[in-house]
Amino acid sequence: MKILRTVLMSVVAGLVASTSTASILDTKSLAIDFTDINDDRVKATWSKPDLLTVDTNGIGWDGEAANSRDGWFQTIPSALGLSWRPPSAVSVRVSIHQKPSEFVLNNGQKSTPYAGNVYVRFSPDLKHWSTWQVLQASEPQDYEKKQNPGRHFSGQVRVPNSERDQYGKLLSEYARLDVPWKSDEDAAVRWILEKETDFFATQLPFIGYIQFRYEASFYGGERITSFKANVSYGMSGIHSHPKDNDAYKGRLLRSWSFNANQTPEDTEPSPALYPKPAARLPEK
Repeated sequence: MKILRTVLMSVVAGLVASTSTASILDTKSLAIDFTDINDDRVKATWSKPDLLTVDTNGIGWDGEAANSRDGWFQTIPSALGLSWRPPSAVSVRVSIHQKPSEFVLNNGQKSTPYAGNVYVRFSPDLKHWSTWQVLQASEPQDYEKKQNPGRHFSGQVRVPNSERDQYGKLLSEYARLDVPWKSDEDAAVRWILEKETDFFATQLPFIGYIQFRYEASFYGGERITSFKANVSYGMSGIHSHPKDNDAYKGRLLRSWSFNANQTPEDTEPSPALYPKPAARLPEK
């Protein structure tokens, strides 16, 4: 992580000198310790207690190792991007640690089952979501072989250009108006929804929030102890200067926060994802 921050600072420093190639690079992490009741209850939900339980050994169920139950858990939605500009493509990498069960087959051989899939979906507003798409199982990277020797999954989530076309036109239309900050996409989204209240019901043009789901046949005695997701992405840092510099306060480095739900307390984004950049962005 120290190396990552050095790279980010170098990139941001370069943006100040040249806005023509400005970009924002960010990596955010979500880690859930299923052996810590106080940690997992605020970061995830899971199958009913009659299927899976959570204790100091992790999430799973106690029973015969040869028996299994279908179960799942999913993370609380987590905010990405910046409060004024969300990404349209992200790369994700997930690792899962578990305490496997072991049982003896009829031929006398011992078996340690590992099963399960990780899915990901995204939303611009915490109300309208993409379908779940599966991540591919992957080999651990060099640094993970010692530091994180679990099961690994990876993939990309990208919004097609065709899905962003109308949104881009509306952003350009908003920027031609007499508004406090032409580059504020949060304000632009509110303006769009005043014109078309069901805009996100027909198109999902950016990734404001991301959510993960794990589904598996949990064998008796098998316990998942931890879940970790790394999300990385890049965005253009070129933007118009607001009329009032106070518009920057509390906005430049805060994650995307637009929430279309009428009861936001039920779907508040996880505080576990924190932005890494720590420098003023370039102005045009």
